Amino acid sequence: MCPNENGVLSALSPSVYERLMPKMKRVRLEAGSTLYDLGSASEYTWFITKGLVSLFTNLDSGDVVEVAAVGREGIVGLSGITSKTGIPIWAQVQIFGEAFQISSKIMQDILKVEIAFYKPLFEYTHSLSGQIALTVACNQFHNTEQRLARWLLLAQDRISANSIILTHDSMGQILGISRGYVSLAAGALQKNGLILYSRGHINILNRKGLEDAACECYQMIRGAVGSFLTPVAESISDSIINQQC
Repeated sequence: MCPNENGVLSALSPSVYERLMPKMKRVRLEAGSTLYDLGSASEYTWFITKGLVSLFTNLDSGDVVEVAAVGREGIVGLSGITSKTGIPIWAQVQIFGEAFQISSKIMQDILKVEIAFYKPLFEYTHSLSGQIALTVACNQFHNTEQRLARWLLLAQDRISANSIILTHDSMGQILGISRGYVSLAAGALQKNGLILYSRGHINILNRKGLEDAACECYQMIRGAVGSFLTPVAESISDSIINQQC
């Protein structure tokens, strides 16, 4: 197991890392699978190493919208560590990948004796809170094309690949819009030569152009994620996601 596979794990001291890792197991994250449900305290905690997990909330209207996303920089299932009751968020795997999984109860026990764990955990929780706040503001004030560009850039940062598998339905759920608006936004980005979209596959052709098309929220959310995510390379290859330690 490599500590640098996950941003929070890489921030741990050697003593905390050595205590934590024997309690964890590597699991595969299947696209579309739900990690925990709305309002429930998570039974497990996941340190994401590959792929992308969306955190959603449900509105009274029945609409669903993403409020944050977590990749190899972070943790999913914080509610199981910090509270006995859940929060109005549920987690679904958006892009297939892997994670280190640990029982939330074991995490609570480790935190009781490893005080040094609190610093990276607090810092990551702070960055996640910032991402949620910025995403909510972005959903309110920026247009669909800007928001889609922002999401694709953040996804690419996390998976280090030019190709992203994402259906119309998934994009609509992420952005809280209908399939028709998804088609218009994706079509505009494709017309400008920024992406190529076909049958659920999105290829990013021009990252710099996509950054120009996105709102300022991309850079702000990227800043909120901070040191937990290493900078994306100027030239990204699909093979990067399959590299081993």
